[in-house]
Amino acid sequence: MNPSPPRPGFWTYVGAAFRWHWNLLAVGAGVALAFLSGQPGVVLPLTGAAEILYLGMLSTHPRFRRAIDARRLKSVSTTDRDKELDTIMATLPEADARRFHELRERCAVLNRLARQFRNAASGDDTLGNLHVDSLERLLWIFLKLLYSKDAITRFLDETDRPSLTAEIAECEQQLDGLRNAGGRGSLVRSLDDKLATMRQRLANYDASRENLELINAELDRIEQKIAAVSEMSLNARDPAAISAQVNGIADSITATTDAIRTLDVVPTLQYDDAPAFLKDEA
Repeated sequence: MNPSPPRPGFWTYVGAAFRWHWNLLAVGAGVALAFLSGQPGVVLPLTGAAEILYLGMLSTHPRFRRAIDARRLKSVSTTDRDKELDTIMATLPEADARRFHELRERCAVLNRLARQFRNAASGDDTLGNLHVDSLERLLWIFLKLLYSKDAITRFLDETDRPSLTAEIAECEQQLDGLRNAGGRGSLVRSLDDKLATMRQRLANYDASRENLELINAELDRIEQKIAAVSEMSLNARDPAAISAQVNGIADSITATTDAIRTLDVVPTLQYDDAPAFLKDEA
């Protein structure tokens, strides 16, 4: 997991309290009043004292600090997630990156058309925003599955299964010969450990191959589902129901992503919140 960012210091809260737009407006009004009154020597110190009192009270208020902490954590999380997105896009083969961009573009075009129809009908796109959030979640899952597919494919390409099974058979024969001869020393223990490691590699290879087939099936399914749901949004009267359908698809893929995380060959991805793939198209 990513380490938690350090807690903000006292002056961070003071700065946030000072930059609050209502405070800046009040300070500006106080300074203007001081000069308009003709007694700046009296009004300015009073304004300064009131500002110090305000900053001291608000910057130490627990609720205000929690709000600042939450805003800062969200900003850090978004930055780290964007870095993760950049890593994925830089690693993907050209064909997979093109596959994602084509799907995203199709969703963006259909979503813009759907928004026009919804706005023309009601003038309110609140439910449409829920629909966009759901599609973005599926696009994020789709992209992470592409990333996992690439990692597993490279692992399978670099592993020679026939050679590995031959090495296992040879090691088993060697162990049988030593045990039949009464061998029980460090050589037997070393070969036992070697055999266990190779069997684990073979099991991981077979599991990876099965998961690659599952990933390819899920990628095809997501493409079809996103296309269908996006097209449905053009004539849908209940975008909330469509969002629920998309969420259901994403939830059904969770089992696949959980299974993939158990494989040693797949890099761990930290963030589940989807980037604004479609909101940027608004």
